Amino acid sequence: MLRSGAVLLLVVVATSATSSTDDLAVPVEGGCDIAQVLAGLCDGDGNDELEIEGEETEGGGSDPGGPGAPAPEPPPEADPRPDGESPDGDDGGWSCLDGEGNLIGPGCIDDPPPEDDDEPDDIPEISWRDVASFAPTPSAPAIEPFGVAIARAPMNVAIAAAPHTVGGELFGHPMAVTFTPELFTIDYGDGTTLQTADPAPTWVQLGQEQLTPTATSHVYAERGMATVTVEISYSATVDFGALGVYPVNGFIVSAGSPVDVRIHEKQSYLVDGTCAENPTAPGC
Repeated sequence: MLRSGAVLLLVVVATSATSSTDDLAVPVEGGCDIAQVLAGLCDGDGNDELEIEGEETEGGGSDPGGPGAPAPEPPPEADPRPDGESPDGDDGGWSCLDGEGNLIGPGCIDDPPPEDDDEPDDIPEISWRDVASFAPTPSAPAIEPFGVAIARAPMNVAIAAAPHTVGGELFGHPMAVTFTPELFTIDYGDGTTLQTADPAPTWVQLGQEQLTPTATSHVYAERGMATVTVEISYSATVDFGALGVYPVNGFIVSAGSPVDVRIHEKQSYLVDGTCAENPTAPGC
């Protein structure tokens, strides 16, 4: 394609106005025959080259603006609104309002999805530490017989324990936590401890005579003093009402008040009556 400003110089010399077709093969000036010249295959010097002089301008040959003309501006985008007006009644483009009707400019954001009030909140995993402050304090154990012990004879330790429910708030929700006794740990104060999951009733509740062994009784070897303590390990569940009931991981251990026990020594004598019957008898 020839660019604008190009100049082509062709020199054709005809030998006769009435030349026949064969005359086209006659050499002309420059060593070319007339057919090569007419076909544009050589220049006037006999070279098989065409010299094209001029300047080349970027852009299509059909550019209506001519050489070096700038590209036309693209047409403006069509307004997506049918009426071509902005929401606030002006012709200055889109304008958005916040939830209170304040103008916030053209940067609109989607409305947040509505909250589902019926969807319950997630309750995290509950540890024993979360409910330890609600745990009950066990009552002091009952020591039989009559709060004392007799050396080399069974002393019974009775423990009153039952499921216990207390209300409160956990994780921002009202709840009720229920503690159920699972394990009893008794320290008899002489280096002996006992763990049992069995209830610890009194002799009367068991239907037994005094100074008879039970699951929680203990025998001291000698007279003196001992301190008896009881710890109760509770399992727990938390009731959040409509949110459901959740178990508590681990056990909550609660200690009761210690009880001091005097250990007496029993001695037997052969007498002819009791001290009540004969107060002046030996040993009375």
